[in-house]
Amino acid sequence: MAHIVGIHGIWNNRSARAQMHEEWLAAITRGLKNVRSAHTDTLTFESAFYGHEYNDGKASDDPHYTEADLDEGFETEFAEAMAATLPDETDGHKGGRDALIRLVNCDLAEGVMSRLVGFIKQVRRYLEDDEFRRLVHAEVSNAMETRPQVVIGHSLGSVIAYDWLQRNRPDEPPALITIGSPLGYETIRKQLHQPMDRSRWPDGARTWTNIAAGLDPVALVKDLAPLFHPDIEDLPCTNRLPNPHSALQYLDNVWTSKRIDKALS
Repeated sequence: MAHIVGIHGIWNNRSARAQMHEEWLAAITRGLKNVRSAHTDTLTFESAFYGHEYNDGKASDDPHYTEADLDEGFETEFAEAMAATLPDETDGHKGGRDALIRLVNCDLAEGVMSRLVGFIKQVRRYLEDDEFRRLVHAEVSNAMETRPQVVIGHSLGSVIAYDWLQRNRPDEPPALITIGSPLGYETIRKQLHQPMDRSRWPDGARTWTNIAAGLDPVALVKDLAPLFHPDIEDLPCTNRLPNPHSALQYLDNVWTSKRIDKALS
């Protein structure tokens, strides 16, 4: 049995399961120590690691991506949706490539165009490639056999966690914690639901807490309760620059630690 299952987000195709396990467990443990959790010394963690599945020559983090590589359809719509949530939106043409420029200028993907396009392509592949999604869900299913009390999904991992918990109902539903989540975007929600059912509680979750940092450019839609279900607890947090989207910053944040402690008690 593992107390927590963690599902990572984008840009992990050059990482490894052992690295994720070490880094996530250390961050979670630090946070639990800060809140004097009784579970600090007994905590067990299972990684739902799928990053290696991107290393098959398809969309990942090609260092040569430019704005010209942004495809029409989901990729353009997602870029425009993210750019539309930025402050001080100006009038004028707001096409997909203009949206990319605005997102790069706000330091999404560390201000690197190739990483931004790669991020969008990784999200698209999970949502539209049925075979790839099957591989990811198989990894999550294997991790969930440990019967966790908590599932934590970061970034794209929050989309995967939500999607898996919609389709599966564990005998003992876990508490769901989403961190740095892009689930607030309509372009993503419409890929997960039927057109008339874009607001839904995942039946496989006992509770749902969503934590979004004020400066996180991926979780620009901070509150999920108005979009999915009023029982979601939306909590703000503050992550440090230059990478406020960092999973490790979220994992030892006081709100994450308190919600983990509560779920394990």
